[in-house]
Amino acid sequence: MKPLPRMTGATKYIGVSRKRSEDPLILMGKAKYVDDISLPRMVEVAFLRSTHAHADIKRIDFEKARAHPGCIKIFTSADLGTGTTTFQQHQGNLKPVSTPFFAGEKVRFVGEIIAAIVAPSRYIAEDIVDLIEVEYDVLPINFDVEEAMKPGAEWVHEDIPNNCYFSDEFHKGDVDKAFRDADLIIKEKVTTARTSAAPMETRGVIANWDWDDTLIVWSSTQMPFPLKTFIALWLHLPEQNIRVIAPNVGGGFGQKAHFHSEEFIIPWIAKDIRMPVKWIEDRREHLLSAAQAKQMTMYIEVAMNKDGTILGMKNKAIGDTGAYSQFPWGGIIDPAAGNTVLPGAFTFKNIRYESVAILTNKMATGAYRGVGMSGTTFAREMALTKAAKLLNIDIVDIYYRNFIRKDQFPFVTATNQTYDSGDYHKVLDKCLEMADYRKLKKQPRLLKNGKLRGVGICFFVEPTAWGSKVAEECGFRGVTTHDSATVEMDPSGGVTVRSGQMSHGQGLKTTLAQVAAETLGVRFEDVRVLEGDTHSAAYGMGTFASRSAVIGGGTVMRAAHDVRTRLLKIAAHVMEANVADLNIDEGVVFVKGSPDRCMTVRELAHITYFDRFRRPDPDDVEPVLSATRHYDPPETYSNGAHCVIIELDAQTGKIDITRIVAVEDCGTMINPQVVEGQMRGGIAQGIGMALLESLEYDKSGQLNNASFMDFLVPNALTLPDIECAHFSTPSPLTEGGIKGCGEAAMLSIHCAFGSAVADALSDYGILVPMAIPIGPQQVLDLIGTRSAAN
Repeated sequence: MKPLPRMTGATKYIGVSRKRSEDPLILMGKAKYVDDISLPRMVEVAFLRSTHAHADIKRIDFEKARAHPGCIKIFTSADLGTGTTTFQQHQGNLKPVSTPFFAGEKVRFVGEIIAAIVAPSRYIAEDIVDLIEVEYDVLPINFDVEEAMKPGAEWVHEDIPNNCYFSDEFHKGDVDKAFRDADLIIKEKVTTARTSAAPMETRGVIANWDWDDTLIVWSSTQMPFPLKTFIALWLHLPEQNIRVIAPNVGGGFGQKAHFHSEEFIIPWIAKDIRMPVKWIEDRREHLLSAAQAKQMTMYIEVAMNKDGTILGMKNKAIGDTGAYSQFPWGGIIDPAAGNTVLPGAFTFKNIRYESVAILTNKMATGAYRGVGMSGTTFAREMALTKAAKLLNIDIVDIYYRNFIRKDQFPFVTATNQTYDSGDYHKVLDKCLEMADYRKLKKQPRLLKNGKLRGVGICFFVEPTAWGSKVAEECGFRGVTTHDSATVEMDPSGGVTVRSGQMSHGQGLKTTLAQVAAETLGVRFEDVRVLEGDTHSAAYGMGTFASRSAVIGGGTVMRAAHDVRTRLLKIAAHVMEANVADLNIDEGVVFVKGSPDRCMTVRELAHITYFDRFRRPDPDDVEPVLSATRHYDPPETYSNGAHCVIIELDAQTGKIDITRIVAVEDCGTMINPQVVEGQMRGGIAQGIGMALLESLEYDKSGQLNNASFMDFLVPNALTLPDIECAHFSTPSPLTEGGIKGCGEAAMLSIHCAFGSAVADALSDYGILVPMAIPIGPQQVLDLIGTRSAAN
């Protein structure tokens, strides 16, 4: 179905910055999160988790634990009967790896659940955990993906040889000829560290059997409806007897778009003991046992001519997926999704890549903002940074020479993605102008304070709002990523939007209300948005992959358009006018050119529901002002550029950030202020990925930095002022021309830091960081490699 006709003229709400409706409650500390839910007779759970990365469980002694006066019950794999695993994935060339809710005879990573202890409080439950004695027979572990792939390595799962649970290959064009004809070939090994989304709110689940035999689950999840569906499947319950409520969610970033074992164990315990059950993850548990992400090893090759023209690329992306496949996205998402964006903004047509996911004895990986694309984009950009230095040209000139031109859209990339629209030259022009890039690059790098200035740049293209077709093309067969929304007007003219999206910081109660108000022609203040409660919202897949504005906004726009159409038909009958002559603005329906001939939406809504003598015949227009619409859009692509200016101390390796410039084109912006919030938040997380974050496992599989004392994340002192600018190239394919913007910074900002470090170290030679994070020691090691060579 084609998008609705675009609105013409000035808009009142779409494209207008408004303060978020959600913020007052949050800022005043009155917003409720899972941990704020209190129920009578509620008990709490603590988990006994594995202390070894790979071991057979020889014996567990629960005698002292069960004798504790606070012990209500202990659950293990023995209590689960045949339902011992979560749901297996069936994507393409993949060997399904199921995740047990409880480890049975074997543990495969530190932090794996062995038992659940129920007690009156978490403190008592933790005391009881300490009384349980577990005897292990420790087995060899797989710590490094390349070692795990070698013959003779220990298999994490007995039925998956060589620990390879996913592999895929793709090629297009004449790659061999491109490399034969090249003037320059760059070959590099590039690595990205393992990290965690580390939202402010950790995971949490509360479950209760209500008086009417309804299971109510409160969960800090990005996907309430899919979670409800899978709880029903696993507990063998009618889905209509389950209600999932996601209250305020304090950050998710993809990590909470997975179904972890605890989200099934807690409802199951509540069903068994018929008491409300609560579990709130502590930070150590979170870093050990919530989905991790982004650890990849890439072998990138780029073929180029001496004028900077890119002829072709090769890449082998190996993802360290951990011990299991975290449903629904799994560890394949980093190498598989990542390779599809290798072409970036460029026109070259020759490509070959291999995507591999390898099992190791660590917590499973999954989606995290910028899924997969963070790694492969970094590999491409560092290879191009090195090429630019060897060719003695600026990387921005490589960009300009290889950019897709505005008149080439729609453009099919080397990996068969169809880019819908954009003006890459103007976006990059704006970023360079704001940063004063050309002038800075001509100035001496050595500053008066003895530090070295570095200027880095990265241009990116962001795939947004996967529809079902795109998900399938990326290897997720059978995955449906459509959404739905209901818009209804009550007899007083008030509007309720029921959305399948789930905000965890995106401000959807504001932006979706803006869409509904604009489309209907009513006041913003008269629109209420419901989300996160499966008993009151419309069925949807939730919020992830930069889909909320495009798919969530699109469904609301379609449903609101249907309500508007029906309301105008009723108004035409009541006002004795032609539909084409009517308009709605700020809750008033009026005849164009004769504004005195008008009625309020409130009056018309009352007539629709209660005045059968004045409203049209129901056979002509049904007397209901409600519509539900579905939306499963084609792919759409945002783009933008980031410029980073740093000062680097070559004696200590310390990097200080002096400026960041961000320019983005995400089509029609519903709320520019919210867009800037997404840009700034993503940049903050990207700084963490670039300079700080790495989950460090030792060779015995122990996580050495399972707290914020040692796992470093950015804070307010880390962040400089971020200068933002916008372009708007509306998508011709989506409702309202909207594109997504949530993941953009995590595709680019870390690459700009890599480029800036390489620029700062130019006087030392060609030193390009090929691994992140780039901490002080990594900088000193880079300088040391040149010194050693000399």
